[in-house]
Amino acid sequence: MPRKGLTMVRIHEVLRLIQEGLSDRQIARSLSLRRSRVAEIRGLGNEAPTVLGTAAVPEPLWTDGVDWEAVDREIRDGHELKRIWEERASERTSYPNFWKYLNRRFAPLLKETVTLREFEPGGHCEVDYSGDPVLWWDERNRPQKAQIFVGILCHSQLLFALATVDQKKASWLLAHQKMYAYFGGVSRVTVPDNTKTGVLKAHLYDPDLNPAYLDLAIHYGTAVVPARAGRPRDKSFVEGAIGILQRHIRWSFRNRRFRSLSEINEALSLLIPRINERPHTRFRISRRERFERTEKAALKPLPEEPYSLIDWKVCRVHPDSTIALEGAYYSVPFLHRGKEVRVRLTARQVEIFVETERVALYGRYFGHSGHRIVDPAHLPPNAQAYREATPQLLLSQARGLSPALGALVEDLFQEDSLAHLRRVQGLLRTARTERDLLGPERADAVLHQAVTLLRSRGSIRVRLFQALLQSLRTQPSPLPDRTPHRRPGNPMLRSPSSPPIKETVR
Repeated sequence: MPRKGLTMVRIHEVLRLIQEGLSDRQIARSLSLRRSRVAEIRGLGNEAPTVLGTAAVPEPLWTDGVDWEAVDREIRDGHELKRIWEERASERTSYPNFWKYLNRRFAPLLKETVTLREFEPGGHCEVDYSGDPVLWWDERNRPQKAQIFVGILCHSQLLFALATVDQKKASWLLAHQKMYAYFGGVSRVTVPDNTKTGVLKAHLYDPDLNPAYLDLAIHYGTAVVPARAGRPRDKSFVEGAIGILQRHIRWSFRNRRFRSLSEINEALSLLIPRINERPHTRFRISRRERFERTEKAALKPLPEEPYSLIDWKVCRVHPDSTIALEGAYYSVPFLHRGKEVRVRLTARQVEIFVETERVALYGRYFGHSGHRIVDPAHLPPNAQAYREATPQLLLSQARGLSPALGALVEDLFQEDSLAHLRRVQGLLRTARTERDLLGPERADAVLHQAVTLLRSRGSIRVRLFQALLQSLRTQPSPLPDRTPHRRPGNPMLRSPSSPPIKETVR
């Protein structure tokens, strides 16, 4: 028997959904019907309107002239019901009648689309990391975990995903850069979680953003509005997208063993378009089609140059007016010794700030550790005088220790006095130690030999100089010259410089 409330429109809607391939359970849930009623209509087929329509509740007369397909489309687009009534049915019936009819006919649709009205095209983008990582195995067959970054545009629900090696700041910022490039534009608002890579300190009204993340937001012209702590609905779209993506990953990659992070991203590049191009249950069109139709033009354009990673560090100025950064030393004006400074690192530059004032700017150094980059103007006056007078003082000391060592130091200072200053100090200290051990005469010969070997090897290093001196020191010294020197007038008399002859007592 036909059930009260089964109108002709609902019968035709059941037939339409049957033709689209939906199951009885899906149709019954969508239209609030019993599965047995859907199965009855499926069994009758095209005869259902004739058989069941005889006792069906008739539709109101004013519904005949309304384009219900257009009403369905506008509801899915998130437009206000009163605006739809004013344009489509205000001349035929009152708004209460129109609303009651919609509530009966489109009740499931109205429940599904209630949240779509909050987001305008190009307005919001939500980002987060997926909870479950994807495993891959390195060349030593050790399991590694790839973190999945997920971003979604709230209006069209266009999805983006990227596998990163970790969830640190560099990976977080790189994922945002690739996401905006994938969308071809930037949303006005970006909603992250309260992760430390994005938010240093959560606050309901004024959260403290990570400086590097704030630079990225300024570069792309988007406002970062973190979700409130303990309010998962503030980023409900990305949470739903993560669930969809995890189900697809578990199913699609269940028999696959990844060998690198790039393989995972290649697989995601094939999986994400399938999700974006599949018809959405709310929109009746794909996410990609809705994005191209309504949201792409509303996004802000991308900047001319992509974002380059900017990192911020906090350093303390040492008493020698330098800060230690990535194994190198950069000078800071001596007035700021003992203070904490903020350092802005880009791909090519190092900028040092005291509060909001930039006090130093250098090119970023990527060489060996221990390198010092010093601006003489940053040093106090006495230190400047010391640096200027030290080369001449060291050269004088080297000539006093050994002529050969003095010539070597002079050659080094002519090449670059400041670059070899510390090396010369080490050579002189080693030479003084050797002179104290061996005495002036013996040390002069050993130092001459060591300097000659040092030049022949083409490497002027303090450690090599020390090793050469130790090797020469252990060699046996030559015997003293015992040949007697005779006076020219009397060959039987020795000269005063000759060693005395010891008498033997018998």
